[in-house]
Amino acid sequence: MSGEVAGSSGGCRRAGAAGWAAVLLAACGGSAADAPAEADHSHAGGGVVTHWTDELELFVEYPPHVKDVASDAWAIHLTWLADWRPVREGRLTLLLRGPGGAREEIVMDAPDRPGVYTATPALPATGTWRADVTLAVRGADHAIPVGQLQVFESEDALPHDLEVPPPGLIALLKEQQWTMPFAVEVAEERRIAQPIPATGEIAAPAGGLAHVSTPVAGMIVPGDPALAPGDPVRAGQTVAVIAPASLDNTYARLRANLLEAQHEAERAERLFAAGAIAQRRLVEARQELDVAQAAFDAIGGTPPGEEDGTDPHLYHLRTPIGGVIADRHVAPGQHVDAGTHAFTVVNPATLWFVAHVPARHAAALGDLSGAWFTVEGTERVHTAGRLVSVGSVIDPDTRTLPVRFAVPNPDRALKVGMLADGHLLVGEPVEGVAVPAAAVQDEDGLPVVYVKVGGEAFLRRVVELGPSDGSWTIVTAGVAAGEQVVTTGAYQVKLASLGDVEISDHGHPH
Repeated sequence: MSGEVAGSSGGCRRAGAAGWAAVLLAACGGSAADAPAEADHSHAGGGVVTHWTDELELFVEYPPHVKDVASDAWAIHLTWLADWRPVREGRLTLLLRGPGGAREEIVMDAPDRPGVYTATPALPATGTWRADVTLAVRGADHAIPVGQLQVFESEDALPHDLEVPPPGLIALLKEQQWTMPFAVEVAEERRIAQPIPATGEIAAPAGGLAHVSTPVAGMIVPGDPALAPGDPVRAGQTVAVIAPASLDNTYARLRANLLEAQHEAERAERLFAAGAIAQRRLVEARQELDVAQAAFDAIGGTPPGEEDGTDPHLYHLRTPIGGVIADRHVAPGQHVDAGTHAFTVVNPATLWFVAHVPARHAAALGDLSGAWFTVEGTERVHTAGRLVSVGSVIDPDTRTLPVRFAVPNPDRALKVGMLADGHLLVGEPVEGVAVPAAAVQDEDGLPVVYVKVGGEAFLRRVVELGPSDGSWTIVTAGVAAGEQVVTTGAYQVKLASLGDVEISDHGHPH
């Protein structure tokens, strides 16, 4: 994003530096009574400017300027937007250009303290000057305009009318913002469909969950593989080794039957080729081999000759799918019966959000465009964009209809069985000004947004809400497109409005 904090359409947000002194002193824990006595008749002529680029926010407070007189200190604040942290390094150049080609350039090799550069220019000509700054850091130059300022002939010529801050203005200094999690975003025009609320749960998709059971009886052989819940596995990987030990020695018998059938089929092939037996005998031998092979495959046995050096008398229990071990129900040395549930394997890469939609909303599901939801224990919003299926039968007990969405789960934050609180998006989207959902605060039942109107100035707005897609929420009143809203740190702004925020650095000049 780039632009200027606007008081109206276009132009930088400015205020007389002295005119806002009382407000900013209050943010530092002081009051208007703490201001110097001469503040009551201080001269205007300085200003406050906020401007941002794609990477940086510039917040400048500059004092009134009188021709050929070194000014009070400019306070030039620079903030990295990526993490809302102060600029701690880099050379800053303040370039001032005035009437008749007048030019002043001040180079500051490093900030006086994190995020703050200071300068005291003496400008040699009266009239309108233009100021720009350039930050050279990490091999790049960041040019940011400051705007215009006036230089007066004498102190007597300075204007006396101080700008009054807007009612309800909240001041939160840069030094405060830099010490807390903080972020803003720009309100923008968006189209969002109407939401239908629905509870649900996270489930494994078809083929994404496997209960691995033991097809043979025996003892779990101690040693590798020593798999535990959370361990990754691939499809076909051995998850346990069993030493068969049933009364009829089923595994050994099936393996012996297969070997015998293989030998008999190979012998029949040779005899038929030599003309010693009829073709019927060969067909029968092949059929017996197929039956023995099917019986052995049914228990997942390793084909004879493919044991890769493993003991052919041991049974290798394998997982049919790849994923992670969700549960292990057998221990080394344990005797298991055929059919014992040994492992649960789940592939968590993509899961299902199964929403239970009230029957009264079933007719609207023909215009379903997506869904979003949160799960128990967190406020993180998950988006479900791919519809898997819409149920055809209303549950007679809950009077709900199941709707399934596929949800990518790359960081494995979602777990099978989690309860979910969701919203399905249906119908024609509503168009309007939207803010990030994180910007909307619930204060005593009122939806509130904190709007950033300057580098250190905020306003509390009660808003009217429209539909939300979980990430963005339409506000039908209270915020205009292009305004910046606080998405992280809104509670601290609220505390600042109550005078409850403190900072450790009180050297900020106002």
